[in-house]
This record gives sequence, structure tokens and C-alpha cells, in this order.
Amino acid sequence: MKKPVIVFLMAAFLFWIKPSFAFEEKLEQVLESKYFTVYAYSGFNVNSLIPKLNFQYLLHLDRVDGEAATTPSEILSKTLDALYLEISDILDIHIYSFHGSIKIFVQQASLHKALKELLALDYEGPSLYLPQENTIFISGEDLTLGVLGHEIAHAIISGFFVVPPPTKIQEVLAGYVEYNLRKSTDTLP
Repeated sequence: MKKPVIVFLMAAFLFWIKPSFAFEEKLEQVLESKYFTVYAYSGFNVNSLIPKLNFQYLLHLDRVDGEAATTPSEILSKTLDALYLEISDILDIHIYSFHGSIKIFVQQASLHKALKELLALDYEGPSLYLPQENTIFISGEDLTLGVLGHEIAHAIISGFFVVPPPTKIQEVLAGYVEYNLRKSTDTLP
């Protein structure tokens, strides 16, 4: 092949793959916990998650290494680990070697656009767990204890069973987790 044709093909290839990295460039690691690595858009305020999750319920220091958390990142990290352990107890499925990712997008629209561009996936919900990526994709505006718990339940179920249960059964189990989390937090003062 002639040199101009090769240069053109390389340019076309780079142009073709560039959009698929558009969202990955904006996502950055915001924290690491025992069970999760959390990614969010640049400038994402970790403190904004604190009111969305019920930390009084989840942050039992005896469940997560016994040391007090002092920064918002430490609080969130320990809370995610406590939530993972609580959901493991609810399902009675314990995978202590589990480690997955959570990718937080600002709004549902950006979540849907990223799933479309990155994975060619048409999806319209507020969150999604993809077993092949071992990643929870979630909209920050829709992130609640129940929604996140639901997706973590999917991650646990997916990681435990060699042959995953049918989708309807997984949804029933994830809904059961969501119900139990909601029931437990409703009784708080």
C-alpha cells in the first residue's frame, strides 16, 4: 500500500475509536474500597453522595475494620463496604474476594449516552449492572440506597452463581434486597 493510503486508514481508525473513549476520559477514580472502585466525572463531589445514602444505618464500625472514618472519602468507602456486607447478609451469599466497579454519571441522559457510545447498548433505566464488565453504571441524580443496593445485589448474584439464575429470579432477589434496605432505614429516628 502507498503511504497516503496508510495514513488515511490510520486517521480514519483513530477518528472511529475516539468517540468510544469520550466518556472514559471524563471519568476518574474517586475512591477505592475493599469491594469497589468508584469512578465519577471529573470534579464530582463525593460529599454529594452522603445525603443520598443513609450513613447512620450503614456505617457500623464493627463491620468495617473498627477504625473511625474522618474524611468524606473514607466515610463513603466504609459505607460502600458495609452496604456490600449487609446485602451479602440479606442474600446469605458471601463473596469476600469480590471487587467490582461503580461508574457514576451526572444524569440519566449522560448514563444512557455513555452506554450507547461505549457499549452500543440501548438502555433507559437509572442504573445497570453489567456482569461482563463487573461494573455498576448509575446516574448520580437517581442514586439512592435502594437503587445502589439493587445493583450490588445483581453483582453479588452474578459473582456467586456459575450459571446465573434467570433474569426474573435475579430481579426478585434484587427487589427483595431493595425492600429490606428500605424497611431497615424506615425505622431509623
